[in-house]
Amino acid sequence: MKLKEKYLIILVALCFITVGFYYSYAIFVTKQLQENVVVIKTINHNVSLKVNNQSDKVEIEPGSVKDVSISFTNHHPNQYFYRILVKGIQNGTKVTSNDLVEGLIKGQETKTISVHINNEYREKINLSFYVQASVDENFDNEIGYSYINHQESYDHSGANSPEINNLHLIPVSYYQTSDSEGYWYKTDVNNKEEIWYSYDNGLWANAVLLNDDNYKKYQNAPLKTEIDLGDVLGFYVWIPRFKYYIINSSNYTNYERMTRVVFERQNNTTGTISCLDKISNSLDKHLYSEICSDNYYHHIYDNLSTYTHPSFANKNGFWVSKFLVGEGEKVLPNTHILKKKYEDVNSISSKIMKSHLITNMEYGAIILLSNSSYGKTGNMMYTSPDSTTFQRIYANTYEYELTGCSSEYNIHSKSFITEKTNKCIEYNNLTDSSHYSNSVHYPIGYIGGGASSTGNVYGVYDLSKINGELVSAFVADSNGNVNITNTNNYYDFYSYNDYIGNVASSNNIHNLYRYKLGDAIREHFRSLNINGMWHNGVLSQNKNSGIIVRGGYGSVYTTSIEDINYEAPFRLVLMP
Repeated sequence: MKLKEKYLIILVALCFITVGFYYSYAIFVTKQLQENVVVIKTINHNVSLKVNNQSDKVEIEPGSVKDVSISFTNHHPNQYFYRILVKGIQNGTKVTSNDLVEGLIKGQETKTISVHINNEYREKINLSFYVQASVDENFDNEIGYSYINHQESYDHSGANSPEINNLHLIPVSYYQTSDSEGYWYKTDVNNKEEIWYSYDNGLWANAVLLNDDNYKKYQNAPLKTEIDLGDVLGFYVWIPRFKYYIINSSNYTNYERMTRVVFERQNNTTGTISCLDKISNSLDKHLYSEICSDNYYHHIYDNLSTYTHPSFANKNGFWVSKFLVGEGEKVLPNTHILKKKYEDVNSISSKIMKSHLITNMEYGAIILLSNSSYGKTGNMMYTSPDSTTFQRIYANTYEYELTGCSSEYNIHSKSFITEKTNKCIEYNNLTDSSHYSNSVHYPIGYIGGGASSTGNVYGVYDLSKINGELVSAFVADSNGNVNITNTNNYYDFYSYNDYIGNVASSNNIHNLYRYKLGDAIREHFRSLNINGMWHNGVLSQNKNSGIIVRGGYGSVYTTSIEDINYEAPFRLVLMP
């Protein structure tokens, strides 16, 4: 063998060794980083807990109350921040304490707190208590565990309380009289005497919007007063501020999985990721519509990096219309879906205080929350070996185009509605789970509730349908400029061509790289030819009017906006 050939072989071998070392080191660094984070963030083995000097569990009979003593010890010489959590809370359970359930525990110190448990649930429950410890006050939420409240409240999720001041909103809950009927009633704004919301049980806060006279009528009415739908301008659902764990930072396809959501208190930003707009006119996949970085880990890691959802900015949350806007410009069930041009939507929203057309990011926030343990994905009614099919929001393809209908549970199923009537049966049977999949013999969960973001009557409806809905998102022009005269907080900015063209083309594969974190398009995009979990593929955009259609049903390029005169359904958002 010639000397030159020997050198060439040695050089190639060195290259392979270098590449192998690089990837091995990268994997090692990532693994070490994640292991270090576990050590730094959740040093729970150093702090032990007992209930009444026994185990960490307690059993409560239905309709009973119990006081328990919880003691926990820091076995390490260093001090830690601690937080006591509880698992097993059901709808109607209140777990409260007048003692400090979070704070600072010194090295070798033992603390004891008293906890009051009131089980208004219909069955016996088993609660497990858990102590979290951290070197700082930034805790990661443990899925399935809930907060212990200082005040009696039905919600233990840590979500911000809904804000209804100056919005003419009355808090409401639903009383179910049968599988297919029920009514809404005025509930307790403090969530104590009557349940209003319990996000850890998938019960999102609902409220009705009223005019001046009817607002005064219900404001002075006693709790449990039935709401006359003829008095209501619209139903709205509270989306509380949250951060979430990134699940798709490096790939443009993503099989469906649960999003890990952590509610943030007040308007605190605790996510490790920050993003800035970077508008361009290039189709180069390396030029995104934004530049994001992780300020804590110095790299964005799946299942580790967190992002405070951008739809909240400095807000504690927002109210979104429960249904698409229907006839009479009202947000009610069983009304014909209203279709408007983009400019006409602005005139409608101007009539309602602090309202605007939902933005692309606000729509994304609803999808991500629905895909969490607090939404339909976490609803055990829809768990089966084919759970991803049933956890999708059932489509509303009812031929009469009425709000709140659940006409089918996936694109291959037969319609739930067999009679040609001009009205849905009350949300198409809210608790009827007798229907089965055509392909596998498993229950599909509640039929009507399956069409909402929670799998029950408390969620947001009409998110999956053939024609989609308008959302506000402005795209730059071909020169990379954003030429709009009325700039406000209700636009999401994207680079030129981000959602234009056939998604199967090579250019639009680049577009999938050019998404924005939080819009839940690429984050839950399944493949190029199959829509993601929410039937909300990458759809065409009218770059002249600043709108995108979301919630399209079928293939990712079924729905498009051809020109500025296109009319489509829409929903509104109220800001406190």
